[in-house]
Amino acid sequence: MRPFAVFDLDDTLVDSTAAADRWLVQLVDSRGLGPDALEFLRAEAASPATPQVSFTNIITKFGFTESWRDLRDAFAEGVPRLARPLDGVLSGLRDLRERGWRQALLTNGTAVDQLPKLGGGLLDLFDVVCYAEDEVAPKPDPAVFRLVAERAGADLDGAWMVGDSLENDVAGGAAVGMRTLWISHGARVPEVGPRPDVVVATPAEAFAVLAAGAGRGGHEQGH
Repeated sequence: MRPFAVFDLDDTLVDSTAAADRWLVQLVDSRGLGPDALEFLRAEAASPATPQVSFTNIITKFGFTESWRDLRDAFAEGVPRLARPLDGVLSGLRDLRERGWRQALLTNGTAVDQLPKLGGGLLDLFDVVCYAEDEVAPKPDPAVFRLVAERAGADLDGAWMVGDSLENDVAGGAAVGMRTLWISHGARVPEVGPRPDVVVATPAEAFAVLAAGAGRGGHEQGH
């Protein structure tokens, strides 16, 4: 049986957080907002406030003429086009494919939101692509994991779920019998909550684990 891996997209394969920051930098540059503006914009981006509140704060601060919805729409359209594959992603996917792996992409969001992030040949490296919010339910709902496996003609038992979200990717994958590989970006596994089978810091390390066939039991820390 061919090995099977399911991958998350945002901050697992592409640098969505960095893309959002690139958009803020472009906003500062294009509107001549000055050296202190980026700090303010980054603080708003990190704020737990609703989009309406955050974008309204930005408009008020800088005297923009558009509505908060216009600015939100510009952000939503611009950020996906600024996303780039993280280091080791394209080569890692190609290597697994050459080793006979079946590969699926399972991402929350819609095709309209996510497809622009899949340029540079990334889209072509998957046997199946599933935009969860266009389907039965978003992750971590078990139904969407079963759907992607059905479309790939694969079994979830023993398959890998690779992602950066402990709730959506790790807990969701484990609930349907998958082995789980958490890309931590340097964070530690919390004492309470989902426990991944393998923890690595970067996508490149994740591909090395899969290619080596490691991490088949226990809660291993990747190197």
